[in-house]
Amino acid sequence: MARLLAGDLSHEELVNEVAAHLWQLCPHCREQHEEILRLQKKFGHWDERVAVLEGREAPQSYERLKDLSFDEQLSLVADDASLQTWAFCQFLLQESMDAVFEDAAKAINLAELAVRVALQLGEAYDPHWVLDLRAKAYAYLGNAQKVLGELRSAETAFRESEGYLARSLSGNTLILAEVLHLKASLRHDQRRFEEALALVDQALLIYRESDEAHGLGIVLLKKAKILEESGDLEAAIRLLRGAIEEIDSVQEGRLHLYARYNLILCLTLAGYFQEAGRLLPEIRESLSEEGRPLDSVRLRWTEGKIAFGLGRTGEAEEAFRSVQQEFLSRGMGYDAALVSLNLAVLFAQERRTGELKKLAAELMRVFEARDVHREAVAALIMFQKACEEERLTAQLAEKIAAMLKEARRPR
Repeated sequence: MARLLAGDLSHEELVNEVAAHLWQLCPHCREQHEEILRLQKKFGHWDERVAVLEGREAPQSYERLKDLSFDEQLSLVADDASLQTWAFCQFLLQESMDAVFEDAAKAINLAELAVRVALQLGEAYDPHWVLDLRAKAYAYLGNAQKVLGELRSAETAFRESEGYLARSLSGNTLILAEVLHLKASLRHDQRRFEEALALVDQALLIYRESDEAHGLGIVLLKKAKILEESGDLEAAIRLLRGAIEEIDSVQEGRLHLYARYNLILCLTLAGYFQEAGRLLPEIRESLSEEGRPLDSVRLRWTEGKIAFGLGRTGEAEEAFRSVQQEFLSRGMGYDAALVSLNLAVLFAQERRTGELKKLAAELMRVFEARDVHREAVAALIMFQKACEEERLTAQLAEKIAAMLKEARRPR
């Protein structure tokens, strides 16, 4: 105490002895300390001043930009030094990731702004940490471009990202893990499954060694998706069962939910309808509370597949029709076509040829006004002919579904 009052304590002693004492005894100080730790994690910087002061200003900085045109945003970011901060760059990247599946074009713009900010960060920051942030910004840009289908641009962005990582001596392996798992998503969309699996395995190793639960959960789900789409459903199911045990249901509740949700999808695809059906009620309730709106629609689609697999065709038809209409109302033509194939197989099995032909004609009209790949048109023509000639089978429907999925895939 005498040394404290005399101003003779080092910074380390102040933090380890005095501040720790305050956190233990004062609820307000403890709350403030927890908030500082949260902001350090959110903005990815060890310095409390950067996390708190810049973090507080970042949303306000975005408010200045969001109603401007993209060209005006780029110009302001280039000219205004107050926008050239670490926390604002991280804020833009978080906004980009949040937007990526709702509005990929917006996500690209946000990531490009973040790249511009990262390239202009000055000497106030450690140069190797800056290299890491530039690598992250380019990886997020590549990820957004991938979602929009700009695979060549995405490849270029990831090369830039890896170039900055190669020059960094920060030792921050979590940045490497994030770049690896985002690049794995690109390889997944390129159907380069072996490379995608190798990348996620590298990321998983880093996250386990770093005890980083959130990143670990995300990458486990990513690996399961890659296994599923590469055709190894049994491996995907095993991985998801393990992930459900490994992901903390309290600390990572949303990831735990999606692990269970994805398990139902894989069980259904593999034909394990009884087990998938037993898991449905709990997931349905959880998704209605915590999931995105489309998650419940897709779960309803899976319910229809389970009902059909168990021979409950009335329930299946009701589910397929409701999901088909939901997709059509949202302008999601490809998804509407895929669920229509499920409905068509049901009609074919029950020899309801009139309804089958009507379904095919309606679907063609939906796509006539759309700019779709010729492969999709070919698949729909094949579907229409099969319905008209009353030769649609489950196997042919699967083949047509695969053609439609390939036609929708980014190029």
